[in-house]
Amino acid sequence: MRVCVFCASSEKMESVYFEAAAELGEEIVKNGWELLYGGTNCGLMREVSDAAKKAGGKVTGIIPRCIVDRGVSAQGITELIVAPDMKERKSMMREQADAFIALPGGWGTLEEITEVITLKQLGVHNKPIVFINTNDFYEYFFLFINNIRKEGFVSNAYDGLYTVVNDVEEALAYIKKYKAKEFSSKY
Repeated sequence: MRVCVFCASSEKMESVYFEAAAELGEEIVKNGWELLYGGTNCGLMREVSDAAKKAGGKVTGIIPRCIVDRGVSAQGITELIVAPDMKERKSMMREQADAFIALPGGWGTLEEITEVITLKQLGVHNKPIVFINTNDFYEYFFLFINNIRKEGFVSNAYDGLYTVVNDVEEALAYIKKYKAKEFSSKY
């Protein structure tokens, strides 16, 4: 099982977010799984990767050339794949992952996780998708999602595309028990 983790590259968060990232990296390895992530050496990305490496796990980073050129590529991981651009990076991550987890993050994290949700909705894949809501980070995001459902912009036909949990233990339990289901089309 290769778990793709989307998360922040920022260094400016509270320690609770770094602690959750480290716990996730360690627990992925304890379960005999591999970590796939964005390939940088900063923020929560570095933390999840370092914890997985320290636990003796396999860590693969996929990083776009434009970020490599900024000098923040991870060092000492099992494999670092340089993609020509963000579009190709996301495609490679989707193809290589067996499950997706979103830790807290910014624009990139939101864009990556919502793309895998959209592609699941379209039937491109049927892999588990989990948000870890550390410190209620995603509270307002899901209030927004509930509002767009209420207003009719997201069909109930797609309920269950992802799950939201509060901690690492719940996230990994969901992935272990995940049963792919077919989603009816809204059309």
